[in-house]
Amino acid sequence: MSPIKVKKLTYDELFNSTTMFYINNECEETIKKSIEEQTQDILIGLKSIKDKETLKQYIIDNKDSLDRLTSVAEISEERFKRMVSMIRKDRGFVFATEWGLGKIRTAMMESPAMMESILNLLWDGKHDPKMQSCIPFFYLENLSMDESTLAKIQNENSVRQLVKRGLEGFYSNMIGDAILSEIEQELKKSCAKHGLEYQKNVRVPKLDRAVSFVLESCTDPKLILDVSYSVTTSSSQGSKKEAARKTEAVIKKEREEGNNIIFINFLDGAGWIGRQADLREIHRCSDYVLNFHNMKLLDDIIEAHINEL
Repeated sequence: MSPIKVKKLTYDELFNSTTMFYINNECEETIKKSIEEQTQDILIGLKSIKDKETLKQYIIDNKDSLDRLTSVAEISEERFKRMVSMIRKDRGFVFATEWGLGKIRTAMMESPAMMESILNLLWDGKHDPKMQSCIPFFYLENLSMDESTLAKIQNENSVRQLVKRGLEGFYSNMIGDAILSEIEQELKKSCAKHGLEYQKNVRVPKLDRAVSFVLESCTDPKLILDVSYSVTTSSSQGSKKEAARKTEAVIKKEREEGNNIIFINFLDGAGWIGRQADLREIHRCSDYVLNFHNMKLLDDIIEAHINEL
């Protein structure tokens, strides 16, 4: 083994240099534009609702109409679906499974009776004697397209919050891609400097799982780099800890057979601060750990082990 020229960050060094929130200006501009465009598009439709007939037309014209209406009008989606189930049961519909909002809309468009019943529920279920006799007032309270509700669903800030909730997954994926791209640029520069190849997002048979990056090939790995950036805490962080443990065990066995594999984990984001037990264990399992503050160490690590790669 070549002399080690780079020291593994201590746990405290990793913890204290954490970048809590990653900011990418290009991503921020993209999401701002998407929020504005979708907000204005949704508002056009919602502002057309004046009475029960225009509510009906809005539902017909917009495939996401029920999702938008329940969200912006602050109607519990789960309770709304229970009420629709009650209507289906009372009307003698064959009941196998509960409908989601998309299926409810489809059924409304296919059945005039279902359309009328659910329109009545949405437009003024709060004051419907039949509904009052079998549904608690606490559940019915928001089911009234009165003046205040119409003002709420046509309010730009309310709609913007709906749009933002709907774009959370898109935003997270975009940030994740930007982070991987930034790390890949560092890896690409180092590999070009040392004449090495790498693969990204590939399954490594020895580990029986996918990794973020591997040098030089997935079938004969010499360096494995796993990337995890988390803003919030989740059970997936525990899964990453278990993956690190299993990887450590495989690498130990490989080294006993004369195959040295370097195991690096990139760990950053506020979410890891909230899961310190997992963070500490992944740190222990790794040969080296990195975050954005210490990304320049990647080239030093590769250079330290170049003779083994």
